[in-house]
Amino acid sequence: MLIDVFSVFREEADTNGIVFYYSGIVSQNVIKTMSDSLKQNLQQQDEKGARSRKVFSTFIEMIQNAMHYSPSVPGATDSTDTKEGAILVSKKEDKYFVICANFIQKQNETRIRNKLDPILEMSADEIRQAYRAQLKNDQHSEEDTTSKGAGLGFLTLARDSVEPIEYAIRDAIGYEDELSCFYLKATI
Repeated sequence: MLIDVFSVFREEADTNGIVFYYSGIVSQNVIKTMSDSLKQNLQQQDEKGARSRKVFSTFIEMIQNAMHYSPSVPGATDSTDTKEGAILVSKKEDKYFVICANFIQKQNETRIRNKLDPILEMSADEIRQAYRAQLKNDQHSEEDTTSKGAGLGFLTLARDSVEPIEYAIRDAIGYEDELSCFYLKATI
């Protein structure tokens, strides 16, 4: 049975242009290893220049968000290296898609929606202006004690994406009362 499931997964990955996929514990060491692997994959695709840098920086931004903002894996007794996430990089035609998933606390759903929904309504020029304004925002740590990056991460993803970023928040199966699964997609 498992070989059949893996075979179907691999065929779907090939059909959908999966360049890189990871699901599991996220730590600095894992991110370093994934980064090296993605760089090699992009080089094999003969991807160079600004687009390669945008794919790579989008990948790093998303997976670091998973590491920094995810709660520890439910039931874990040690908080070190117990954050989970999944990330995928695929290429279809001339576009790269970077999609990340990670757990979030239920109480953070509204805060995330309040950060992302306005960005989804902005034009590319408005995103650039909001990014510049946020760079100068000295009040951020007083306004949002949860976020480490002054909200620049979502703006950076939106700025680098050639299509509007997309997100979804779904119940985390088995943890519906306390956790949700947060999905984020950028197109480069």
